[in-house]
Amino acid sequence: MIKDLVAISNHYGSNPELVLAGGGNTSFKDDDSLWIKGSGTTLATITEAGFVKMNRAALAKMFKVDYPEETKAREDAVLADLMAARENCEEDKRPSVETLLHDLFNFKYVVHTHPALINGLTCAINGASECEKLFGDQVVWISITPPGYVLSTTVRDEMVKFKERTGKDADIILLQNHGIFVAGNTSEEIDEKYEKILSVLKAQIVEEPDFAEVKVDDERVKLLTDEIKKIEGVKAVEFTTNVKVSEMLVDEETFAPLSSVYTPDHMVYYKRAPLFVMADKEIDKQYELLHKGYEEFVAKYDFKPQIIAVQGLGYFSVGDSEKAAKINDILFLDTIKIATYARSFGGPLFMADSMIDFIANWEAESYRKKVNEK
Repeated sequence: MIKDLVAISNHYGSNPELVLAGGGNTSFKDDDSLWIKGSGTTLATITEAGFVKMNRAALAKMFKVDYPEETKAREDAVLADLMAARENCEEDKRPSVETLLHDLFNFKYVVHTHPALINGLTCAINGASECEKLFGDQVVWISITPPGYVLSTTVRDEMVKFKERTGKDADIILLQNHGIFVAGNTSEEIDEKYEKILSVLKAQIVEEPDFAEVKVDDERVKLLTDEIKKIEGVKAVEFTTNVKVSEMLVDEETFAPLSSVYTPDHMVYYKRAPLFVMADKEIDKQYELLHKGYEEFVAKYDFKPQIIAVQGLGYFSVGDSEKAAKINDILFLDTIKIATYARSFGGPLFMADSMIDFIANWEAESYRKKVNEK
């Protein structure tokens, strides 16, 4: 069965429309044990060694513990108990932060992903009402909730209500500003459920993001790339532009749907906001605008921007390595997709500030980012 879990994980993880960077997780369970993706591992390339074997009895006991109310104290205690729930042979691995949530499903396999198409719904102003209209009692909708233990207890409670209301076990969970969990007893069941959700949403989309190439001033791009490297003190900078990017970089108003973050993945990698810089034809004045915007950004947020968008040109993804810069690029393109798809469901809705602050200070997500960027 673990070989089947590897196959399912590789299948979903290799599809960039469903999984980005180290995002998403998968699991398999029997009566006694749960095998869950290790934190920071990548679904596209994961092997049997990448999964952590957990004791389900120990996981079940965690729901009966009276954990501290204070966020850091609670998450530290939960992490300690989660690590203690590993089987003895797994002491060198760290299980996914969503292990408890996976254990709740009364199905063998669980596949959790963050597709832009689905997050066009979960990150939309009318997401909840549109979900009810499109799927009714086929899915469980979870309003914005901090990931980890709080999310697990919230999902548990909603699953109970769902079972009482419908007489069946919940197998599809949609999480606001996060993604989707799909459960089934075979890979075929998982595939069928994903295909149904995606096809229904696809039919509702009023606009697909146009990522066709556009011509740019290559010399200006090179000059700005070099200047950003000097300012940031990094070696890796990726430049991206296309038709949709050009449309969204006309001015600050068109850039507004990209000015914050939609999901934990975006927050983990390029942090809570990108930098938008106005354009000037004269390169020296463009440098001045870049430096001024950069200084104001750092003063406001107390971190260096990982995404620097220049009006009418494109955006630069920054990282301490080529891999880190590329991941930031991929995640910002995902933001553009979500912003576009969300127009079909009432318009885009960023993560709440309280959620952004939670992710910013959550050790578990910092760990995932560190491992994935190696």
